[in-house]
Amino acid sequence: MTTIPQNQLDLFVASSSDIATKEQQDLMSRCWFSLSTQKRIKPIFHEFGDNWVKITGDADYGIATMNDNDVLLFVVSHYMDALNRGVPAEKIGRRFQFTGYEFFSFIGKKKFSGKGYADLWKSLQRLHHTFVETNIRQDAGRRHHSFNWLSEIKQTTQGNYHRGFEIVIPEFIYDSVVGNMKNVLTLDDGYFSIRSSLERWLYLFARKSSGWNVNGWAEGLESVHLKSGSVGTFPEFRRAITKIINKGSILGYKVELLEMPRQQGISIRRDNELIELVSKGRHRRGAIKWRGISNE
Repeated sequence: MTTIPQNQLDLFVASSSDIATKEQQDLMSRCWFSLSTQKRIKPIFHEFGDNWVKITGDADYGIATMNDNDVLLFVVSHYMDALNRGVPAEKIGRRFQFTGYEFFSFIGKKKFSGKGYADLWKSLQRLHHTFVETNIRQDAGRRHHSFNWLSEIKQTTQGNYHRGFEIVIPEFIYDSVVGNMKNVLTLDDGYFSIRSSLERWLYLFARKSSGWNVNGWAEGLESVHLKSGSVGTFPEFRRAITKIINKGSILGYKVELLEMPRQQGISIRRDNELIELVSKGRHRRGAIKWRGISNE
């Protein structure tokens, strides 16, 4: 029987809301959450080379949404803040305790009520009842890893007062953050002001694929549609992307539609004057299947 090191289950208490927002990179290149505002039961499946991911949810709760992912962002950001302050990794445990006030302050929500706490609990429930199977980041002896986004969830009340929440983070996230800080990227201020789930994921995709790269990033739109995990048809996805693009930019990135002889694509580049100047005349970087077309 495999035993879990005791320090992994030591209690970690959130102590700050004014910290940089961080995200684990595996969760940015493809969408692991439902983009729908309606309950989604249909599984999300991604396959890339020898690696794969399958996400399912039960009939009562459905798959966790992009907004539910705010809880995981909250956790990852606190882990990274602790590591950057010099807290030893062995002092950072998977059992994570926080108050609603700390969470709402982190996501920039200034007004919250009983409904806010109820909605947060529903998010925790969906995360707890969403099941993930993958072989990403597994060594040769462990080819299959199964877990829930949150292994345990608990809320404590005293009379009419809410005292806090306690959750247990899966090893998959804990190990990828605490064990390797390079797996994490800092998000731009204003992420939580993005209301559209698709636009949120498109920003995460831009941050991971293009980042601050001078050449930007280009990829076929059908490929991006697959990576989004959207249940909508490709024409519906294209219309939604076009609507986002017509706004001009997404939180620090310029996104443009590319019309090529054989397919449509999108170009993503950091919205920065210096990058615009340096990138003139350069070919875009891009996904392998797209690169031969986009650089013509």
